[in-house]
Amino acid sequence: MQQLPTFSNLLVFASRLFILLLLSNLCLIGCASSSSSQLTVVGFNVESGDADPNFIAKNQIKPLQKGEIWGFSEVQNSTWVQTFEQAMEADNPSDFKSILGTTGNADKLAIIYDSNELEELDHYELLSINIGGNVRAPLVAHFKLKSNGKEFLFMVNHLYRSRNDLRHEQARLLNRWAQKQTLPIIAVGDYNFDWDVTQGEKKHDKGYDLLTENGIFTWIRPELILATHCSQKYNSVLDFVFVSGSAKTWESSSKILYPESSYCPDDGQKSDHRPVLSVFDLSRN
Repeated sequence: MQQLPTFSNLLVFASRLFILLLLSNLCLIGCASSSSSQLTVVGFNVESGDADPNFIAKNQIKPLQKGEIWGFSEVQNSTWVQTFEQAMEADNPSDFKSILGTTGNADKLAIIYDSNELEELDHYELLSINIGGNVRAPLVAHFKLKSNGKEFLFMVNHLYRSRNDLRHEQARLLNRWAQKQTLPIIAVGDYNFDWDVTQGEKKHDKGYDLLTENGIFTWIRPELILATHCSQKYNSVLDFVFVSGSAKTWESSSKILYPESSYCPDDGQKSDHRPVLSVFDLSRN
């Protein structure tokens, strides 16, 4: 005759089952927290006036299917933003929302973010850094990561190209502004710092030194340095991802996308800039 389990055996079995279920739930919570605390950002100059937003959306944005926040420069108008937003949402459950800057005429700045992952608390433009009102004021958004409540500032920039003195003054002003902030900062964009691909440490624009002076901003340097702009005259990095404040302690990596040589020369459809992607782990800080 088969012996029936005793009450004590059933109690031990139930206790072990409870512990296993508890550990399993804790693991799931921990894993979800870790993965959802990863933040991916992309900076991309989309070359308003000499590119097709539909081509960029289909061939340069949609294939990536990544990025909780995108910072764009040289956006022509709101139609461009809507086209990019739709490409991000195609075959994707995320709900992307956008912020379009008011300065720059047909070369505006824009931020597009995944509202499922991020809560926008505020956004504004630093009009005083748009020197003379002729180019673009830095566009800043204050975000909170929904998974862990981490708050930070995300900024997109496009500094002067034609005037070295004004670009350098913009870099100084950004450095001073960052010194006053209490939140971590991620800053993407086209800075026109001409960091030479092979001799960058010695050959780059002074604006880089002014922005990073006293360690206020740090460049999330890609492992592979290559030109971010298709140019026969320059072989340099114009597009950067910088961090400031406690964001400098976050575990991070960066890479310049579409590194294949066939990406250049430029044509009338795609952008003449390569996008730059950075990934941050916000779970440990």
